[in-house]
Amino acid sequence: MTPPSSDDGGGSILLAEEYYQAEDARFVDALRRVSSPPQLAGFVDRWKRDPRPWARGQIFAYLAQPLDCIGHNVVVRRLFKHAEAGHDHELIAALLVVFDGLVRRERRRRWRYDRRSGESWEEEYLAAPSNSLPLEKTKTVSHPRRPGKTITLPARIPREGRLFSYRTRYYLRRRAWRYFRKLGFQHPEQYPGAIARALAAYQDDDLAEGQHLLESWGLMQACFRASAVLQFGARQIRVRAGRALNELVPAPRFAGLWRQPSAMAVLVGLVGSARSRLVRLWAIEWLKREHGPRLAEVPLEAIVRLLRQPEEEVQRFAAELLAACNETASLSAEAWLGLVGAAGGAALEWICQAMRARIAPERLTAGDCLKLACAEPAPVARLGLEYLQARAWPTAAQRAALAALAGAKCFAMAGELASWSLTIVGTAEGYDREAVVRLFDSLQEPARQAAWQWLDRPESPGHDDPVLWSRMMETPYDDLRLALVDRMERRASMAGVGADDLAPLWCAVLVGVHRGGRQKAKAARQIARAIQREPARADSLLPVLAAAVRSVRPAEARAGLASVVAAVEARPEIAPHVERLFPELRLGVGDAGEVER
Repeated sequence: MTPPSSDDGGGSILLAEEYYQAEDARFVDALRRVSSPPQLAGFVDRWKRDPRPWARGQIFAYLAQPLDCIGHNVVVRRLFKHAEAGHDHELIAALLVVFDGLVRRERRRRWRYDRRSGESWEEEYLAAPSNSLPLEKTKTVSHPRRPGKTITLPARIPREGRLFSYRTRYYLRRRAWRYFRKLGFQHPEQYPGAIARALAAYQDDDLAEGQHLLESWGLMQACFRASAVLQFGARQIRVRAGRALNELVPAPRFAGLWRQPSAMAVLVGLVGSARSRLVRLWAIEWLKREHGPRLAEVPLEAIVRLLRQPEEEVQRFAAELLAACNETASLSAEAWLGLVGAAGGAALEWICQAMRARIAPERLTAGDCLKLACAEPAPVARLGLEYLQARAWPTAAQRAALAALAGAKCFAMAGELASWSLTIVGTAEGYDREAVVRLFDSLQEPARQAAWQWLDRPESPGHDDPVLWSRMMETPYDDLRLALVDRMERRASMAGVGADDLAPLWCAVLVGVHRGGRQKAKAARQIARAIQREPARADSLLPVLAAAVRSVRPAEARAGLASVVAAVEARPEIAPHVERLFPELRLGVGDAGEVER
């Protein structure tokens, strides 16, 4: 391959053309490095007429970049004239947004002085920065010492410079808007869809400050031309005296065209596609104000697309449309479940309200209700609980299905779901041990606490269930372990639970040195009492008690030591076992059979 030649700016037009012919993604970057206007002019004339979709897409990719490349004035001008001649609404819309973004004044402060009063004050004003890029990277000037000769010097390149002078920028944005204004008069049926492409392209960063909004000529003309808050001049837009930007309400140019029924679909699409919050709110407010009675005709497919948008105001508006939509009257239960799964954020509450009003409990299966109840968003879980409460659960198989509620993902609703399920599977008539055990194994602490409160009641069927208590000893959750130890302190025994079952529980509580110590002291006393009742188990229980004596917390160590001594006093025969496990503890049995320490 012949090495590409470089122009005076260091970029290679040959390399850019090679990327262009090969449809290489590096084309735009290579073109932006070229700074020779003659070379760019010859290339853009071929580019703008290229029928390939890829070539057209590269035009929009080029315009998405900042206009900060020296020598590219010719590229932008020729693309603009080509779009005007070809009545290319889409390309003119992109150029309108680009030209609006070129005008960005800065806030500055200056001091003013009144000679008559002798007073001075500081005021804020807007000034256009000197950031116009030169046409070329070099300039030719007369030689300061040799008349008739010239020298070439580097041109001054401002920081964050952009193409065109401010006078030209004002002209370009007015001319781009003039295209759409003519379209509104000559082809009114095309105007809403054409200008909507431009409105959708404005971004929040383009309108970050109030003056940026006023400098977006095309946006303000299209959306607020008839506003009483604004005063439109030949080049600039000002806020009228005594008014403020927060008073703006939709007052578009060609308001009659925006009121036509055909414009409603354009506005709904703009709500979902607009990249600026200002434009989204403008479209939503205009729809509510001018198309309110017709909003029930918005297709459900369009509403679903809005529900999937991440912006909260769009989701809320979509939920309002859904509540009024004519198609929801015949919507199936499966479709409603799909809507719930597609939506998110603030819209969920509205969708759940609409579903609650349109779908009776008998239209959903038990599995559907459980799926809703186990969902993570609180509005969906609450709706699922309401549907579950409205159903009857007469058979054992139906009640066993409620064990799925142990997998609830909503922390806020987990306790309420568990409490309700225990009114079905935790009664004397419908007791289901497996479903109850699943609640104790739930990942959500509120569900486990609700199950524990049910178990702690004397009238609970599980209060004296030995199998349930045995299963409880295997819990991996510290909150249940500590509660079990506390319960054993107040209860002499547990049905079906012996020392062998309790040893792992005691050990887990005692070695949890980063937890609280009150339950540890209780566990130590319980081990001592178990040893007193069954001295033969000293070999297996004393190692567990040793964990408390060697605890890093002094209070827990004292409690463990007191329990060891109490066990030896009650059963002197276990003293050899204690001395083997606690060599630092010296015990002796006196003449009266008492333990000496």
